[in-house]
Amino acid sequence: MIVGGLIGRDAALERVASLRREFTETAAELDRTGTFPTLNLKRLYDEGLSEILVPKFLGGSASDSGTTADLDILSEIITEIGAGESSTAQIWGVHTVVSRLIFSNLLDVPRDVKEKLAYEVLNEGARFSNSSAEGGKRRRAFETSAVRRGDAFVVNGVKLFNTGSEGAKYTIAPVISDDIDGGGLVYVLIPMSASGVISHNDWDNMGQRGTASGTLTFNDVIVPECFHFSINGGPEAFSGPSSIFGLFFQTAINASILGIGFGAFESMCEHVRQWARPNLSTIDRAVEDPLNQWHAGRLSSQLAGARALQREASLQIWDVERASGRRPDASVQMMRAKFAINEAVLEACGQLHRLAGGRATSNKYRLDRFWRNARTLTVHDSIDVKLQQIGAFELEGTHPVPSMIS
Repeated sequence: MIVGGLIGRDAALERVASLRREFTETAAELDRTGTFPTLNLKRLYDEGLSEILVPKFLGGSASDSGTTADLDILSEIITEIGAGESSTAQIWGVHTVVSRLIFSNLLDVPRDVKEKLAYEVLNEGARFSNSSAEGGKRRRAFETSAVRRGDAFVVNGVKLFNTGSEGAKYTIAPVISDDIDGGGLVYVLIPMSASGVISHNDWDNMGQRGTASGTLTFNDVIVPECFHFSINGGPEAFSGPSSIFGLFFQTAINASILGIGFGAFESMCEHVRQWARPNLSTIDRAVEDPLNQWHAGRLSSQLAGARALQREASLQIWDVERASGRRPDASVQMMRAKFAINEAVLEACGQLHRLAGGRATSNKYRLDRFWRNARTLTVHDSIDVKLQQIGAFELEGTHPVPSMIS
């Protein structure tokens, strides 16, 4: 971690902009090998970017102790990382979301546990993974269990899409606990080094190849009672009319996708400047070609518009938590941002080779990674459902259903 005091919001953006350029240099090779971006994550820690994830009362630099504090900056950080190397952005996004889940008041985490974990994040580079998804046909239909055994819990189950599990010190998992009358949802924090944690290393998808988002099996994993967290306010905290965690989670995903679009656009411009030939025989240089200029202007405007919607959504979500905004408005704004981001990014990635030219199709550049990465993330949840909810809000004033995706 950087020595010499906590970094502020402006300094965080300056440092991540520099890291974006650094990460771009190795992005194609990471995609080719599917290697986990260990060095990139270390650089984020070394530059002090963990600090803004932790509230001040625990030694960090977040503006307040809320779940969504500084969400506008957190979003920009993830976007900048994603423009450089998108697996790193997704992993850091998960770490960001889980950090705030633990350090805010959503979960009943004892103060001494928060202090221990904050120290590890700030001073040892500890990182969190997330183990939520299971193989059922419905979201958040969990079967992984935590059964009390003395002063600890025994966790058994299988979790899919465990992004960032490689190299993480902990993963957090929603489970069904027998410590709640009739069985109920709680979260458990599981040390990745614990006996019975089995990583299948089976992540072999077309995009986001370095995220280590494969399967984890928990086979009689012993979790101490201090790492067994009930939900303050019960499940309504995640799906009730005032819930904001789903909006926060979606904003982090949106930011990763948006970064891919800017990375694709930057690569396209570089190839047009250096190697592409003009479309018109009357033009000497590709950068002077009015067709290339028209397309570059169109893609630039679409990405800038999407970024503006993302920034506004981030601020509105933070306002909801500070009781100065309305959740339905923030939800609709987040979904508008998601649609605009998906459209702009997929278009930028899809048009890259059209403008960059035939030489850009060489596998040494691996420019197809942008589309593969974007498409992998954009199918995380249905954009059609979001458009329907936006339309119902506009036509009938119907509020979006609070959930982890809206």
